[in-house]
Amino acid sequence: MNLSEFSVKRPITIFMLFIGVVLVGFVSLQRLPVELKPNVVYGDISIIVAVRGGMPPQEVETLVTRPIEEVVSSVNYLENLYSTSKAGESRIWLEFEPGTNMNFAALEVREKFSKIRDKLPREIEKPIIAQYKESDTPVLLLAVTGEGYTPEMLRKVVDEEMKEYILRVNGVANVDVYGGRERKILVEVDQNKLYKYHIPMEHVVNSLGANNLNLLAGDIERRKNKYLVRIMGEFESLQDIEDIGVSTTPQGSVIKLKEVARIRDSFLEPVSYARTDIEPVVSLYIQKESTANTIKVVSNVQKELRRLKRKLDKRIFIKATLNQAETIQEAINAVKTSLIYGAILAVMILILFLRDAGPTSIIAATIPISVMATFILMFFNKISINVMTLSGLALGIGMLVDNSIVVLDNIDKKKKAILFKAKPRTGLSEASPWTAGWREKYTQAAVSGASEMGLAIVASTITTIIVFLPFVFVNKATRMLWSGLSLTVTYSLLSSLFVALTLVPMLTDRMKKIPAAPRPKKKLFQKNIFLNIQAYYRRFLGTGLKLRYLFVVAAFGILVLALLMGSKIDREFMAGTEEGRFTIFIELEPGAKLDVTDQMVKEIELLLSKIPEIKTFTSRVEPWSSKAYVKLVALAQRERSTKVIIDDIRAQAKTVEQKYKGGFIYFSEIEEKGLKEIVLDLYGYDYAILKELAVSIATRLGTIEGFEDIRMSRISGRPEWGITVDKERAGMYGLTTKDISETLHSEIRGLRATLYHTEAREIETVSRLRKEDRERLDDLRKLVLFSEDGYPILLEQVANFTPQIGSSEIVRKNKMRVVHITAMVTKYSLIAAVKRIRANLSDMEFPRDYYYRIGGNYERNLENERELWAFPTGVLWITIFLVYLVLASLFESYTQPFIIMISVPLAVIGIIIALKITHKPISRGVIIGAIMLAGIVVNNAIVLVDRINFLRRQKSTNLLKSLIEAGEDRLRPIAMTTSTTILGLMPMAFDRSESSNLWSPLAITVIGGMASSTILTLFLVPSLYLIFEDLKALILKPKELFIVVRNRIYGIIN
Repeated sequence: MNLSEFSVKRPITIFMLFIGVVLVGFVSLQRLPVELKPNVVYGDISIIVAVRGGMPPQEVETLVTRPIEEVVSSVNYLENLYSTSKAGESRIWLEFEPGTNMNFAALEVREKFSKIRDKLPREIEKPIIAQYKESDTPVLLLAVTGEGYTPEMLRKVVDEEMKEYILRVNGVANVDVYGGRERKILVEVDQNKLYKYHIPMEHVVNSLGANNLNLLAGDIERRKNKYLVRIMGEFESLQDIEDIGVSTTPQGSVIKLKEVARIRDSFLEPVSYARTDIEPVVSLYIQKESTANTIKVVSNVQKELRRLKRKLDKRIFIKATLNQAETIQEAINAVKTSLIYGAILAVMILILFLRDAGPTSIIAATIPISVMATFILMFFNKISINVMTLSGLALGIGMLVDNSIVVLDNIDKKKKAILFKAKPRTGLSEASPWTAGWREKYTQAAVSGASEMGLAIVASTITTIIVFLPFVFVNKATRMLWSGLSLTVTYSLLSSLFVALTLVPMLTDRMKKIPAAPRPKKKLFQKNIFLNIQAYYRRFLGTGLKLRYLFVVAAFGILVLALLMGSKIDREFMAGTEEGRFTIFIELEPGAKLDVTDQMVKEIELLLSKIPEIKTFTSRVEPWSSKAYVKLVALAQRERSTKVIIDDIRAQAKTVEQKYKGGFIYFSEIEEKGLKEIVLDLYGYDYAILKELAVSIATRLGTIEGFEDIRMSRISGRPEWGITVDKERAGMYGLTTKDISETLHSEIRGLRATLYHTEAREIETVSRLRKEDRERLDDLRKLVLFSEDGYPILLEQVANFTPQIGSSEIVRKNKMRVVHITAMVTKYSLIAAVKRIRANLSDMEFPRDYYYRIGGNYERNLENERELWAFPTGVLWITIFLVYLVLASLFESYTQPFIIMISVPLAVIGIIIALKITHKPISRGVIIGAIMLAGIVVNNAIVLVDRINFLRRQKSTNLLKSLIEAGEDRLRPIAMTTSTTILGLMPMAFDRSESSNLWSPLAITVIGGMASSTILTLFLVPSLYLIFEDLKALILKPKELFIVVRNRIYGIIN
C-alpha cells in the first residue's frame, strides 16, 4: 500500500493530521522571531579603558592599547582587531566570526584581560567590556522634552530616573546621553587661599575622600546583646562638606574647606548639545548587543519606558526620533503583503485554467496547509521571520501548488480514461454506458493518478531542493545569509510534495460525484481559448521539429546575444535600499570649541528645516565632531529619492562648510553604508608619512568622477601647550614629573574626590580650581605646586611652555597603525569603483613597509561572490552538476539529462532581459535567483520528457507523434505551474516599498528566467530529444548517414 492509497483509504486520519498541522503551524508562527535580515552578525566586543591624568595618545597606545591587543588577539574565532588611542582613553574593538557564541567570547576576553590587568598603569579606571560596537547606529534614539524644564533639569531626570533602568533591559549594550549638563558637587578651590595657607591641592582631594565614610569599627557586648560599632561620617548635606577641616593655622585653629573653596550642587560645563527639529532636548542613544534581535530589544525598551512614564512628571515627553524596529517591521509587512497578493494571484490563475470549483478548492487548500507545515519546521530549526525567509516562502507559494496541479491533472485524465471514451484533439467526450461500479473507478483514478506521477514530482522536487546543497561548502557568513531562504523553500516544497501525494487524492476521492455526460457547447465555450492555444502550439511544434536544427541554432544565437547584453550590466554585492533615513556628519579641525561647532550645526539645521520631505531630525553636537540623524517621510508621500535629497542638501551645505576653518560635511545612508561606501586602509608607522600619503591618495580619488565625501580618519593633531619639566630644578624642590602632572590634572581638569549620596543616586564630587584661576596661559604659568617640605612654588619655576600640535588619536587595525580614506561611490558599483581606484593609484610610489588595502567589507564580499559563481567550484556550477547527477539516476540515462538541462541556459535569456527592463544590477540576490532557477526550470522539462518516455513505452506510434502528443498533454500543467510561480512572485518583483530592493532582484530573476525557459523549453526540449535520437541513429547505423542527411535537408526545405 503506497502513500496515496493509504490516504484514500484512511481519509479521517489524513484529515485530522492536517488539522493538527494547521493548528501547530499557527502556534509556531506566533513564536518565530522577526528581523530584517538573517542574523549574519560579526559579533563585536568593545573594551573601553579610561586613564586618569589625561595621558597623551602615544602613551595610551604604548602603555595600555598595545598590551591589551597582545593578550586578546589570541581569543578564539577572532576575525579582526581594531583600536583607537585618545588622550586619557583606549578603545579596543574585537570583531568575531559569524555564529560565534558571544557569551563565551566575552568570558574569554575578560579572562585574557584579567591576566594583563595588574601590568597596566595604576591610573586606569575600571574597564568596560560590552558586546557592542561604538560606531553601530543606535536601534532607538529618544528625545526627552518637558514643559517648564531646562536641559539641565531634563538631564538630571534622564541620569537619575531613566538611564540605569534602560541599561538593565535584556539586549541593551550601551546608553549614551547627550544634551544638558551633568550634575556634580563642585568644589572650586581658590588658588590664592591655597598659596596663603600652604595647602596642596591633593590634600583637599584626600580630605574629601577621607571624611566621607561610614566604617564598621567592630562590636561590643552588653548583657545578652551584641552591638555593632559603626562610625558615621558620610556627607548628608553640603554643609557637611563645607565644614570638613583641610588644615590648621599656626595658632592651631582649623581651616575649613569653605574658607578655601566654594562648594555648590551645580553642573559641569556643557560637553554636548542635543536638539530635535531645532528645539533643545536631552537625547538617549540606545545601542543593542551585536547579536541581539532588534525588534525584541526595542520592544523591551518600550515596555520599560511605559513603566517609567507612570513615575515621571506628566509634563515630560519622550519621543522616538529613530526606531530601527519600525523600519524592520515595515519591510516585513511589505513582504507579507506581497506574499498574500501572490497567493491570491496563484489561486486566480487556477480558477482561470480549471474553471471548476472542486479542483480549484483542492489546490487552493494545499497553500495554507503547506505554509503552516513550513512554519512548524522553521520553528523547530530556529529560523526567524525575515525578508529572506519570507521571500523563500513567496517563491514556495508559487511552486508548492505545482505538485498538486500535476497530480490533479493526471487524476483528471485517469478519471476520463476510465469513465469516458475520450475523443482526441477536441477535448470532448461521450458518456460511457453507466455501470454500478463508478465509485470504485473514481477511487481507482485518484490512487493511480497520484501514484503514477509520484516519480516525476519527487524528481522535480529533489532537483529544486538539491540546488541548496552546495551552500554547505561556502563560508559561514554566506551560508547563514541564505540558509533561511534555502530551508524555507525546501520545507515548503517537501510539505507540498507530501500534501500532493496524500491530501489531493483523498479530497478528490471524497469530492466525487455521479459523472454526467458533458454538454458539448458549454464545454467548447469554456475551453475554446486554451484549445486554440493548444492547436497553435501543436502546429508550431510540428514545424519546429521539422526545422529542429535551425531552431536550436537560433535559440543558442539568442542566448549568445543575451550574454553579450549581460556583460554590460553593472554588478553589485547587494542591492541598496531606499531606507528614507541618513546621517549627516559635521566636522571641524581638532580642538575647535563646542560653541563654534554648535554654530555650524545650527546653520545645517536651518537648511534641514526647509526641506519638505524631512519628517524629523535630531542633532548631536560635540566639540569638532557632530552628527544629525535625519528621517524622511514615507516614500509614497514624496517624489524625490533619498539620494536626490542628500545631493540637494550637500550642494547647499557647501556654503556652510566653507565658512568654517577645517569644516567638512559628509553624508551616510544608514543601510547603504558598506554598499556604496569604499574604504582604503593605509598602513605604516610614522604618522607624518601616513598623513602625506593619505592626502595624496585622497587628492587622486577626488579626480575620479562619481566619488563624493572623500575623507580621512582623524590624523590632524589638535593644538596644545607642551609643558617640559626641568628635572634639575624640579629635583631641587623634591618634585618629579609625575608629581607635577598629577597636581596639574587635579587643578585644571579636576578629580573625582568622592561620591555624594542622595536618595536617588550617587553624585560625583569634583574638586578643581576656580575657572578664573585656570582660564589663560598666564594662569597656567602661575599654578601653585608645593615642594617636598611644603614650600609653595609656581609652575613656571620648574617648567618651560611650548605651543605644539599633538596627536588627536591613534588608530590601529590588527595591531598595525592605519589611516582610513573613505569615499561614497555615487555612480558605479563598488567593483567598478575599485578597478578605477587601483588604476589611478598604480603609478603611486609607497615607502618601504607602507601600503594600502581595500578595506571595509569589500574583500569579504568579493570572496563571497566568488564562492557563488566562480567556475568550476562555485555554487552555481556545483548545483548544475548535482542536478545532472539526480536526473541521470532518475531517468537511467546519460543523454536525457542534457536534454532536460537545456532549460537552464535558456533561463539566462529571460534573466538578462528582465534586468535590462527593470534597470537592476547583477547583485547577490540575482545570483541566488539564478542558482535556484537551475533546480526550478528543469521541472517543466522533467515532466515533458517523462511523458515522452511513457508514450514511447505504452504506444506503438512513431517518435514524432509521441513528441507532439506529449507536448499537448503537458502544455496545460506546465502553463499552470509556470503561471502560478510567476504570478505568485509578481507582487514582490514590482513592490516599490522602501526596502523592496532586498527581495525584488531575486523575484525579478526568477520571473524572467521562468518565462523564457518555459516558452523555449516547450519547443526546444522535443527538438533536442529528436536530435539526440538522430545522433543515436548515426552512431548505430553509420551506413544510413546519407539517408538521414537527405531527410534533414528535406525537412528544412518543407
